[in-house]
Amino acid sequence: MKFWENDTIAAISTSLGESGIGIVRVSGPKALEIAQKLFRDKNLNKKNIKDFSTYTVHYGFAVDPRDEEIIDEIILVLMKKPKSYTREDVVEFNCHGGILSIKKVLEAAIRHGARMAEPGEFTKRAFLNGRIDLSQAEAVIDLIQAKTEKSLIFSLAQLGGNLKRKIKDLRHRLIQISSEIEAPMDFPDQDIKELNPTQIEARIKNVLKEINSLLETLNYGKILKEGINTLIVGKTNVGKSSLFNTLLKENRAIVTHLPGTTRDTIEELINIKGVAFKIIDTAGFKTPENIIEKISIKKMMTLFKKANLILAMFDASTPLSSEDEEVIKEINKEKSENKKMVIIENKIDLTEMINREKLFSLLNNKNSIRMSLTEKIGIEQLEEELVKKALKGLVIPENGVIVNNVRQANQLNKAKKGLEYILEGLKKKIPYDLLTVDLKDVLDSLGEITGYPVSNEIIDHIFSRFCIGK
Repeated sequence: MKFWENDTIAAISTSLGESGIGIVRVSGPKALEIAQKLFRDKNLNKKNIKDFSTYTVHYGFAVDPRDEEIIDEIILVLMKKPKSYTREDVVEFNCHGGILSIKKVLEAAIRHGARMAEPGEFTKRAFLNGRIDLSQAEAVIDLIQAKTEKSLIFSLAQLGGNLKRKIKDLRHRLIQISSEIEAPMDFPDQDIKELNPTQIEARIKNVLKEINSLLETLNYGKILKEGINTLIVGKTNVGKSSLFNTLLKENRAIVTHLPGTTRDTIEELINIKGVAFKIIDTAGFKTPENIIEKISIKKMMTLFKKANLILAMFDASTPLSSEDEEVIKEINKEKSENKKMVIIENKIDLTEMINREKLFSLLNNKNSIRMSLTEKIGIEQLEEELVKKALKGLVIPENGVIVNNVRQANQLNKAKKGLEYILEGLKKKIPYDLLTVDLKDVLDSLGEITGYPVSNEIIDHIFSRFCIGK
């Protein structure tokens, strides 16, 4: 028996504050015993909790067993092992959402046999008890943190075992290859036909192709999970904060006719047609006049390097200025394959004075979005262009299997390199018994994605990202 199998854990599983309900979750071998001590029916009588059927709810009260003082009017939810979230006995005290009452229920549970749960420990137990694998556990936190409907859909698919089944299939095929290679060596008297190198090569290449396909989904998976860093840049009073507010659909940034209103960066996450954008409004490019403006410009330069998408704004009603050219200079300096750009010409409702040919020439670009934020012109076109730019060059899987974190990608890359090494070995006619050793390393790399085998250090790191109570 593992040490944690003797422990019963408890935590508040809802946000702590004034709300409709608050839930105290208890899981482990003493969960029913603790419920027995704390729960009373509507007539304040003790009940034999162990006789209750699983998946049932019971109205009553939570009391302090020391003096039978009523803590709160509650609904008790009972889920007996093994068919519970953790595969242990689980009880949930559904209290009124007041801070004091829910804390008192938790304290009573801890006083009578539970300990405070660590972050993510309920889900960790679900993994350790074999109810979910490691990729599904990671999907739980992705589901909680989902920023768009698309990220929610892919997180649910992952939680449902899409990646788990894919990895299981790849491992099964490699195990078959390994066993067919080993069989003639292990049973020479059975006259088992040996696989020829061409057969092995073809099957290894098929697995390698599918691993490469999974790796190609990483960038799309990361955008779904984290959003795309999007920086609005331009000279002062070009309309950056107005654009920020328009995309956000609320007045988050202060907008005035005075130049230099925005001194610091303002950041918000927005959902445009199912894609998450981390939009950052910045101070305008200008010669800094004080220490605050110097700090602001320096911070903006740092964000320039980290941004994936640049929204470069220019005032169509004025000629290109030295500040505009400074913006262009910084954009050209930070150009890379991973950095995308949308040129925005704002204030087209006024007399046009910008030299568009010069603008496009300096930025080596031929397209722009022409807008008037005051007249609400070009907003839909800009949103469509943002989504188009964000998804350009990304592999969007149709079957819902994606890789969205570095840990999974690292293990797939290890497996990829291992298979490429095996293919090189086949060309060099390396003995089959050495190839099976390399195949085992590949199997281990794939196994770590789903959690078999995986180190305690990796497990602890993954579940430390969870909130307490999940």
